[in-house]
Amino acid sequence: MSSSTVSTRYLILIALSGLVGMYLLAPWPGPQAVVHVFIVLGIAPELRKPLHCALLAALAGWILEIAFRTYAGMGGTALGNMICALLLWYSLSIGPPEKPFAYYFQLALAAMLHLALVYLFVSIASGPHLLGYEWQWTLILFPLWGPLAWRFYKPPHMRR
Repeated sequence: MSSSTVSTRYLILIALSGLVGMYLLAPWPGPQAVVHVFIVLGIAPELRKPLHCALLAALAGWILEIAFRTYAGMGGTALGNMICALLLWYSLSIGPPEKPFAYYFQLALAAMLHLALVYLFVSIASGPHLLGYEWQWTLILFPLWGPLAWRFYKPPHMRR
């Protein structure tokens, strides 16, 4: 058996243990979130095939939504997980970092993107909340109001 097969099996075993641990950590949301992000951003991008990466990320999202009972279980977490894990998988495959600091920086950016994507997709899936739909309309219609705002804004070098 090749060393790559063994390491992939260990990754899958660690991922499955993490998924079970994530479900068992349901009473403690803090540690559960750390295990969840570790599975999505630490283990899933290390799998060699993008389909395996997406499936593990989606599975982690669905288990989190099932275990966390006050959460909207409509797939927003799974979708955010898949997009973020695949983006990190792609960025690591086209330009693998040579030093730990570069990897940590990439991972920190992915964690911030993960937070924003999951929040966005869960908010869309669960319907209006305290903020309502205004922020979604603002983002969706940005191509209309952004250029209009640029027309009214004059950079200093264009002013008379």
